[in-house]
Amino acid sequence: MKHLYNLSLALLLLTASCGPDKPANELKSATMEVVAFQTETMFNVTCDKFDYYYKDKWHSKTITDKAQLDKLTKLIDALYRTDNSYEPDVRGKILLTNTDGSVDTVCMDSKVTRYKGVSYETTTELANFVQQQ
Repeated sequence: MKHLYNLSLALLLLTASCGPDKPANELKSATMEVVAFQTETMFNVTCDKFDYYYKDKWHSKTITDKAQLDKLTKLIDALYRTDNSYEPDVRGKILLTNTDGSVDTVCMDSKVTRYKGVSYETTTELANFVQQQ
């Protein structure tokens, strides 16, 4: 009888600790800040200095359309990882705002895309998508 009581108590605690599933953290919007990828500079522009160096030159657009956000997500997910020592000479910056309020930053040039601390090869499709916005 004591074992049945302990088993019932354990099941009750296990059930109580398994709360409702968290809602999926989805992409809510994407703000693209871009200068022409052909823009030449005398030095490499890092992601954290992009806004400073191009403050009067970049154009910005925010997309919230689900189809466009899905397309952007697929383009980012399809990137091929490259040597992490490569850093982009930033010409485009994408601010990905999630439904939980967090913001992920993607920085890119025509060859390298940096996202969540990892370097990827920039695809023509992603570069075209960002520049056309």
